[in-house]
Amino acid sequence: MTPEQQEERRRADLATAIKEMTVARMVGLALRDHRRRLGLSQRAYAAMRERSPSVIARLESAAGRFQLDDIVEALDGTGFALALVRCADEQAGESGSPTIVEPSSWSETELLARIRNGSRRFPAHHDTRAVINPPNWWWHREFFVDKGPEPLWYAPRPSPARPDDPTEDAA
Repeated sequence: MTPEQQEERRRADLATAIKEMTVARMVGLALRDHRRRLGLSQRAYAAMRERSPSVIARLESAAGRFQLDDIVEALDGTGFALALVRCADEQAGESGSPTIVEPSSWSETELLARIRNGSRRFPAHHDTRAVINPPNWWWHREFFVDKGPEPLWYAPRPSPARPDDPTEDAA
């Protein structure tokens, strides 16, 4: 194989590797890059990070098998981090380049609204609102019998569609 053919082959292999890159592979590359910058072997790097060498080897080769929390923790202190990216929705007619989603990108209700005991969010398909005055049901069922705290959020159920008034057609 001539040097030109080798170079062409290398470029094609590089293009394929870039095209087939996954987040899991990038995590492994990020950890290898950090280890390389420190000039450490896998064993020394594992000792420094207080992990077993086999965990470091698996993170570098197959990070996709780990839980997200483990990957975030492994990247901590390396100069790398995971990010959520919002892509343009071509079906909705959006265009543009992907953007990193900042914590402030989410609405107040997505960040704060929880049911009264705080254990879960409201259903995503309901329009959640902050409570200004507690609803009537709360006053009657809970306030006067001292059962529960005042709600901070509520998600009114959509009213069912009413059939058209038949008297309108007769007029």
